[in-house]
Amino acid sequence: MDSKPILGISYSSPAPVGVTIKTTVERGEAYAAPEIYNVELTLLEIMRGDEAWKRIKGQGSFNEPPKAGFEFVLVLIRFGYFRRSRGMEGEVYRLTKGQFVAVSPDGKTEYEIPTSLSQPEPQLIGSTISPGEARDGWILLQIPKDERRPLLIFKRQNMEGVHGVWGPIWFQLY
Repeated sequence: MDSKPILGISYSSPAPVGVTIKTTVERGEAYAAPEIYNVELTLLEIMRGDEAWKRIKGQGSFNEPPKAGFEFVLVLIRFGYFRRSRGMEGEVYRLTKGQFVAVSPDGKTEYEIPTSLSQPEPQLIGSTISPGEARDGWILLQIPKDERRPLLIFKRQNMEGVHGVWGPIWFQLY
């Protein structure tokens, strides 16, 4: 029997560009039963190095170059958020800095998120997404220049109102 690993559940089986990963998140108040929502994530495009830096500078806002020995990575992500049958109708999902992080191939080293004054447009970080909505947006990361197989993780537990503490979703940044 030929069994393929399930994509996106660990650093050893990260999802490639173009593959949609479907998962769930729990939302709600601290002392109430959690409401479960479906989330769909797709990496649509990856830019790194000079190509990413040119795009960032072309946005017209002041941004500093990456720190020494690092390069920028721009990632275009489609983020869908959908109410399940018992989900609260108006519970929005706010994407915050730190939910998407570039990591080493073994997942043990998280690379510092750049301290940029602005995210590329359309930006995903800071977006508020309503149930039933999907949105495409860019995130800005940085990785060591010599890193050939970096990964991206989406931390489902890194937000207000989450009850479950689940592992991250893993994607290829190459």
